[in-house]
Amino acid sequence: MSPLKPMKYSERLGVIEPDQLRAVADRFGLGSIVNAYPPSGGLFGQNVMLETTAGRYVFRGNPHGHVQLTKERRVAAFIHERSPLPAPWPYEVCDDTALFGWTYAVMPMLAGKCGQDLWTTADEGTRVELAASCGQALAMLHNATSSTFGPYDAQLDDFVAMDDFEAWWLARFDEMRNLCRVVNALSTESERFIDAVLECNLSALRDPFVPTLVHHDFQPGNFNFAPTGNTYEPSGVFDLFEAYIADREEDLVRMLWWVKTDEQRQAFVAAYVGGNPLREDAAERLELYALADWLVIWEYGKRTGTWFENTAFLDSARPVLANARKVVS
Repeated sequence: MSPLKPMKYSERLGVIEPDQLRAVADRFGLGSIVNAYPPSGGLFGQNVMLETTAGRYVFRGNPHGHVQLTKERRVAAFIHERSPLPAPWPYEVCDDTALFGWTYAVMPMLAGKCGQDLWTTADEGTRVELAASCGQALAMLHNATSSTFGPYDAQLDDFVAMDDFEAWWLARFDEMRNLCRVVNALSTESERFIDAVLECNLSALRDPFVPTLVHHDFQPGNFNFAPTGNTYEPSGVFDLFEAYIADREEDLVRMLWWVKTDEQRQAFVAAYVGGNPLREDAAERLELYALADWLVIWEYGKRTGTWFENTAFLDSARPVLANARKVVS
């Protein structure tokens, strides 16, 4: 008899009955469930960790539209096929909403421990080591290259090719800038600052590059690591919904503001560039990419009231851009 009981695993998933999880296990041949529990982290509460007689799995439900799961499945396949970094594969999607009222996915649980959990309990020296391991993980992920760049298309269930990178990047940038305007999050002074950064650096986007899968939320909480002696070996990547194919340097900037010290930043970048040298004009591109990424963070924080209650945009953005630029030197 399974020890499972009806449980509210998160606000988003609500109460899930044991028989519902057993039905999932039966559908995908996962064996008998011996334990189920929520993960320690995660922003949206979509996951339940399953331990069964056949192995360890992740149940992912109540998606942000069905496209979330189909896109994550395609990205996981792309990584699985082209990168040495493990991704959750096979990524099985169930389109039938009868069981929960929404679609869901099941995938193998990745080996190792979430980088966010390791980071939280680490001392400063260990965090520098973890930052270097993050650089190694990103370098491994960026083995997933392509002949073209572009976004995921839900109707095709694949990535589509764009012709002009600068124009596409600017379209994405303007979309996020407009979302910030919708929530009244940019002052006139902030708008002028943004225009000045664009004017100074935009030509750097014209440098040729090898199209690469960009995770777009690269930080320790979306990677697993396996402790090996005094170091940490990357053991998996997840949370793939924001991914697209573009310039790999876009993936550097979130980690550069997420960590808190120059030593951590340098350890991260040094481990990454060992096999992935930055291209000419990288400082200018990283400043642009950091600004674009900060607009994403700024809009979310302002819209939801989660962050930045007493912070001005310029006070928050300037150090983010400065940290992105100076790691090149």
